[in-house]
Amino acid sequence: MHEPWRFIGLFDIFALSSDSEQFPISLIEAMAAGLPIASMDVGDVANMVAPENRAFVVPDDAALASALGALSTDEVLRRRLGEANRFRARRDFTEDAMVDAYARLYGEALSSPRILR
Repeated sequence: MHEPWRFIGLFDIFALSSDSEQFPISLIEAMAAGLPIASMDVGDVANMVAPENRAFVVPDDAALASALGALSTDEVLRRRLGEANRFRARRDFTEDAMVDAYARLYGEALSSPRILR
């Protein structure tokens, strides 16, 4: 699909069934589009989503099916989680926010006396 970012906001739920991820950009795109997330607990996913959405980041396939079922039947919950995810994406995952976070991290690492050992 050409320019998938144009269409992600048309979905009701973003489901990530990957067995392995680290920091999925597709997740940030879904969050920025205001979607609730149902995902396997892989990589940084649980730390990326809004705290309200973390209950839907689950350890196995059965729990993912249950999470999707719960989200699919509750429009109010989907909207609440989607707005919380949108807020978090706009606050923490913009280009400026990410550059600032990396600059702080590298600055702290480079200023540590242990770095020279």
